[in-house]
Amino acid sequence: MIGSLKYSIALALAAALLAAAGAARADQLVTDLSEHQIAIRSNFTGTQILLFGAVEARTPGTRALNRDVVVVVQGPNAPAMVRRKDRVAGIWVNHDSVTYPAAPGYYAIASTRPLEVTMTPETRQALRIGIENVDLGTPEARAIDGTPQVLQPEQENAFWKALIRNRQRERLYANVPGGVTFLGQTLFRATVDIPANVPVGLYTAKVYLFQDGEVIDTISSPLYIDKRGIERFIYRMAHSDPFLYGLLAVLGAAFAGWLASAIMGRP
Repeated sequence: MIGSLKYSIALALAAALLAAAGAARADQLVTDLSEHQIAIRSNFTGTQILLFGAVEARTPGTRALNRDVVVVVQGPNAPAMVRRKDRVAGIWVNHDSVTYPAAPGYYAIASTRPLEVTMTPETRQALRIGIENVDLGTPEARAIDGTPQVLQPEQENAFWKALIRNRQRERLYANVPGGVTFLGQTLFRATVDIPANVPVGLYTAKVYLFQDGEVIDTISSPLYIDKRGIERFIYRMAHSDPFLYGLLAVLGAAFAGWLASAIMGRP
């Protein structure tokens, strides 16, 4: 029931936003998020965000069939290392590695139709739509002993594809054709899944309006994901004072071991 109420409120807000934009130019996006801040607590198992909006059509009361909406939710960027496993003396061990300095921790796309139908590869590359078109910075390759390496483009591409596969498996990278649906002639909505292992930080939900393969309007909304309660205290301690965090972790583990042995040792 709560979900239905949130959905009804979202539609009402979208209609109000569309009415408020009536004096604006044609073919303009009006969008918003169901929530702009997500709190991660100990019982957090993932959630969904609802992006809703409207398209002010060139002809009032109609919607051309050659319009498409693409939603990209991205953030935050951080270094990401990919290792290649190799068999050494009959044992699989980590071997060469490639580090990408600015890989998105989360990247999800929802669209009315598949991107291949909506726009050309050149347009996707120019707008950096699609994880394969995101600028990750200059990758740094190293051998198993830590010495820098120079990889051929096809070798580096194999590491990049491995990173994508790993994060798709963790539900951190996603592409959902048909994830944006129109409700009537102008209103539309998109639901984006946020997994439990999502990194904290500032995100951006960017919406593109396409017509005949050309982008005619864009709009962005911020989304902030942060830890709350004791999880926030532990997270900040681990990053601001790792020595104290490690010391407390060791003491906590030692106390837990002593307590378990004391209990199990009773007659």
